[in-house]
Amino acid sequence: MPAELLLSLPRHDSAAGIARQAIQSQLAGDLGRERTGDLALVVSELVTNAVAHGRGAISLRLQVAGDGVHGEVIDDGGGFEQEVRDRGPDDFDGRGLQIVDALSSRWGIHEGTTHVWFELARPEAPPKLTDPKLGDDERPAALDEPPAAA
Repeated sequence: MPAELLLSLPRHDSAAGIARQAIQSQLAGDLGRERTGDLALVVSELVTNAVAHGRGAISLRLQVAGDGVHGEVIDDGGGFEQEVRDRGPDDFDGRGLQIVDALSSRWGIHEGTTHVWFELARPEAPPKLTDPKLGDDERPAALDEPPAAA
């Protein structure tokens, strides 16, 4: 049975933290540490946008089926730009949707509302670790040469 999380969040700076805490306490066992971190970051960015730019109640809906996650952040605002804007190195804010775009397999906005949905796909198989190669024959020869005179 899929795990679900439904939250009503306050229109307050604490909303993203409340959402992250709920994700950690209720979904971490189903997702694992890395996936929980990705999910918490995406949700945090979307909830922060809802607090900063939306109106009315904020709702978070998450559903975990296997390692796939579907989520929605909804408020009563009138909608916003769907474009992910480029930000320069001196810009300190405005990167939330870039983060959502980078971590989500798909995301979008229901037209005319501040109802943002996203999906985090099932992760690929973890990379296989190799044993370290030890011994003098594995050491690069360049390390045995004396440093060049300056």
